[in-house]
Amino acid sequence: MGLGVALTLMVALVGLVGHAYGSRLVGGANGLGGASFATGLSFAALAIGTFFAEPSRGPAAWYLGNSAAGYLLRRLTLAAFIGPLMLGWLVRDAYHAGLVDAAFGIALLVVFLVVLFAGFAIRQAHVWHVSDTEHERLLVREREARERLASVLESVTDAFYAIDTQWRFTYLNHEAERLLRRPREGLLGRNVWEEFPEAVGATFQLEFQRAMESRQPVEFEEYYPPLGIWFDVRAFPSDDGLSVYFRDVTTRKLAEEKLRESEERYRLLVDMIPQHIWTTDPDGYHTYFSRRWYEFTGADLEYTWGVGWLHLLHPDDVDRTVARWEQSLRTGEPYAVEYRFRAADGSYCWFLGQAMPQRNTTGAIVRWIGTLTDISERKRHDEERERLLESEREARAEADRRRAELERVTESRARLMWGFSHDVRNPLSAADGHCWLLESGRIGQLNAKQCESIQGIRRAIRTSVGLIDDLLELARAESGSFKFQCVETDVGRAAHEVAEDFRAQAMAVGVDVQVRVPKGLQAETDPVRLRQILANLLSNAVKYAPQSQVIIDAELRHSGGPQAGTWVALTVTDTGPGIAQDKQEMVFQEYTQLDPDAQSGAGIGLAISRRIAQRLGGDLTVESEVGRGSRFILWMRPSASERKRA
Repeated sequence: MGLGVALTLMVALVGLVGHAYGSRLVGGANGLGGASFATGLSFAALAIGTFFAEPSRGPAAWYLGNSAAGYLLRRLTLAAFIGPLMLGWLVRDAYHAGLVDAAFGIALLVVFLVVLFAGFAIRQAHVWHVSDTEHERLLVREREARERLASVLESVTDAFYAIDTQWRFTYLNHEAERLLRRPREGLLGRNVWEEFPEAVGATFQLEFQRAMESRQPVEFEEYYPPLGIWFDVRAFPSDDGLSVYFRDVTTRKLAEEKLRESEERYRLLVDMIPQHIWTTDPDGYHTYFSRRWYEFTGADLEYTWGVGWLHLLHPDDVDRTVARWEQSLRTGEPYAVEYRFRAADGSYCWFLGQAMPQRNTTGAIVRWIGTLTDISERKRHDEERERLLESEREARAEADRRRAELERVTESRARLMWGFSHDVRNPLSAADGHCWLLESGRIGQLNAKQCESIQGIRRAIRTSVGLIDDLLELARAESGSFKFQCVETDVGRAAHEVAEDFRAQAMAVGVDVQVRVPKGLQAETDPVRLRQILANLLSNAVKYAPQSQVIIDAELRHSGGPQAGTWVALTVTDTGPGIAQDKQEMVFQEYTQLDPDAQSGAGIGLAISRRIAQRLGGDLTVESEVGRGSRFILWMRPSASERKRA
């Protein structure tokens, strides 16, 4: 089509130029006249119409374009058509006017065309020069821009590479070389999926294809096994392909994995411990409860979050719990309260609720972490203890009442005994005096038989006075009116003195008394009361264990006493009949006699002796076996010098 247009334009140009110059001027008579002009215009219109029939293709596109070729074509066309025609008309008019001849016209046309084309050539040379200069400047600017871009891409911390629409590498920065462990020279121009086949079918390929097709950026994290790296990838599509920024986040991912693991261990630990764990935000809005909480309450997650947990509180505990919680939220002080929560079966259990605020580096509270400890068992124990304490208080009150009653009775009995002893002692003394008068012969001589009767009366009177003295001693022991003077006492000396006093009486009934107390053994006691107790023990041994052996011994003991510590243990051991196990404590009760047929004593000597021993800070105990004798042990505090030696 272009050749046809060119030929048509040539025919049209010949016709028009011929008309413009006239037939005679060109080559003879103008026989065509107006027909050549009309034919030239027709052919010109046809050529122009055909030329612009498809403006986007062929020479028409060049002509209408903004390129240098279009610029040149538009000016040459105007010059090629208008210039010769105008010049031809002017020459023809001058020829008809006789001013020029045909040769001059042709020469003028040739000169005009030469000048015209020379001017256009110079103009075009200038245009091309300017175009080449601008092109070179643009190339320099493009090169500088590429260098600046490359410098920026090389300096960024992220790795970067670019791929074209055929998935070929067009650029990689240094960080990309380092992370991919491949030099850029070995990757540029290569297909990304061929160089990294393990990424085919993985998230890398799927996301890159999605970015290419949708023209939307994509961002993802993916693990690439061949390199052992977690990548954080951002890809941006363009007409040229894909720009990919990526970085190594393996450290962070491993840290995150160690953190879900840490949290998993934490949750496992929280689920294992007996306490319920809970957290809230700084405003007190509950954000977490451990599994045990939901197992206990039977409630779901949504029901107890926020302030829903208040619905599970015992109605009597709501107001004080809310007030205490709001105080902690307001002041930041630790939270502690005891309250009852409803269990899944509808019953209520007591819990101790505690919470501490967690603060950031500026001191602001970021959350509250709390626990719930089941204290139902402790509450039951507290209630039981309170009940027992109340019972104890009642028992103590009853004991105090009974003690007061006993003291009243004891005091009354003591007064009775004192009054009785006073009232009875006087007539007995008078009777003994009259017996003495009769026995001495002051009021007449008595025969031997009468004197023997009087002596029996006087023995009975002395026995009665002894019983009265024992009763007074018991009254003093019960009323606490004993007078003591505790001093450092030589135990061996006291034992020898008492044994010597009873030696004649003991020998009379076949009792062998031996004293084996270490010399110099000292006790902190009342020596008078010590001799009283020893005398009572020896008296009983002589009475109830005739024809036996009695041994008095003493030693320091570090155990076995009435209390922990060091004691002086004074023992009186006999080889008499012994005391049954179930009756050993009975011997220390007043008015108790193990032998109902015994006629001597009132059975209060051992009771008085134990009370005296206890008032002195010690005790009196017995160890016995039937048929093998008895051992009475008097426990006394050692003196200061003995404690130092011990």
